[in-house]
Amino acid sequence: MKIIFKLIIIGIVLFSMIIGIKSKRIFKLRSELVFSAIISAIISFILVVFLKEYILGSLLNNYKDTPAYIHRDTVSGIENNLKNMNINNSSKLQKYMGEQFNMSCYIFVVKKDGTVIAANNREIKNVDIHEIVDGKKTFKFLNTGRDNLIKITRCDYLKDGYYLYYIYIGYGESDNGNFVGIIWAVTFSIIFFLLIWRRISYISKIKSTVSNITEGNLSNRVPLRYKNELGELARDINYMASKIEKEEKNKNEFMTNISHDLRTPLTTILGYINMIKNNKYGSKDELNNYVDIMNKKGIYLKNMLDDFFEYSKLYSSDIILEKQKLELNELARQIAEEEEDEFTQKGLKLSIKLPQESIYIEADPDLLFRALNNLLSNALKYSKENTVVEFNISRETFNNISYAVLSVSNIPNDPISNDDLENFFERLYKKDLSRQKEGSGLGLSIVKNIVKLHGGFVKAYKQDNRLVFNIYYPC
Repeated sequence: MKIIFKLIIIGIVLFSMIIGIKSKRIFKLRSELVFSAIISAIISFILVVFLKEYILGSLLNNYKDTPAYIHRDTVSGIENNLKNMNINNSSKLQKYMGEQFNMSCYIFVVKKDGTVIAANNREIKNVDIHEIVDGKKTFKFLNTGRDNLIKITRCDYLKDGYYLYYIYIGYGESDNGNFVGIIWAVTFSIIFFLLIWRRISYISKIKSTVSNITEGNLSNRVPLRYKNELGELARDINYMASKIEKEEKNKNEFMTNISHDLRTPLTTILGYINMIKNNKYGSKDELNNYVDIMNKKGIYLKNMLDDFFEYSKLYSSDIILEKQKLELNELARQIAEEEEDEFTQKGLKLSIKLPQESIYIEADPDLLFRALNNLLSNALKYSKENTVVEFNISRETFNNISYAVLSVSNIPNDPISNDDLENFFERLYKKDLSRQKEGSGLGLSIVKNIVKLHGGFVKAYKQDNRLVFNIYYPC
């Protein structure tokens, strides 16, 4: 009873541990499965012991075959030897019986009157005469608090008026060991299955969600439940789904915006061509004005198609950079000289600030020029009139790596939000949602990809009333 009580206490403690661990969910999946298996084994053992002691005791303590087992295992060999030897040779008989020591089984060679001739226990000299009956067997449980402690007696005739009589006191051999093992295996399987059922269901949920995502339901997400590999897998799937959903949205916007950006200038060009064909102009000056508009729209279309081509090329896996050693101060002066007149015509001033030291980088000159040109063109389009656009070169160190910093800053026409800062480098992003400003929306995205191909990175931030774009190239 005390043992059962202790086992129940252990079971309660283990169950509390399970609840505590499930609430914290700190184990990795493999550890959780191993721990669940150990807990299942212990709890199933406790249940089997409880069932055996209190519920299925009569079934699980069936010792009906024990007498035959004891006789076969312990006595039959001795009995056969005695039948084949000269029992009348008392010295030889006593020596042989003395060699058959057994703490659980007392074996006697007796006469019909119960007199002991030889035995493996010399303290007993006589056996009750009523027990000396050929084939007589007895079997009973001893009242010792353990219902499998038994006493077996048996008497068999040997020869020459002698009998073999033995007394066995010990623990019987049950014929239902396999049955107990089956009960333990079944309870273990049930408990283990119950402990891991939620994780199995969660795996099914993950599979179902992934199937829905692959079918195009990109808004589906896996609920986060565990802090193990399953939880990490769910987070990765959700992140993947959000990226795919965002990419799908961008792709749709991309197609819509391309259609819009190509159709608008083409419509204008075709309209003026139709007016010219039908002589719908009053003078040569008006005709020249139509031609100028068509030329401007054509150049815009060419530039936009160049951006689309450049963007596609930069995303190609087989792009080859033709790097050269470039001195940034000289490059900045050259670019500023080429762009200065255009800024002046727009009512802007282009200011350049260079370091005293020379800064060299390894870069593809055409791509670097394209990136800087895109930043300056962006500043040219969106700067407030009569303000200064700054173009600066400097050097900074991040994580013990020296970077050349090419910076373009301007005072924008409209306020810039934090969302704008995060999205400036996204494909086809335009702050002007009405898209009244001409442009492909790929300029800053092209800048980001060019710099990334060179092992650098870009940043956009606000500094007082200025919007700053920085390109970081490894020196």
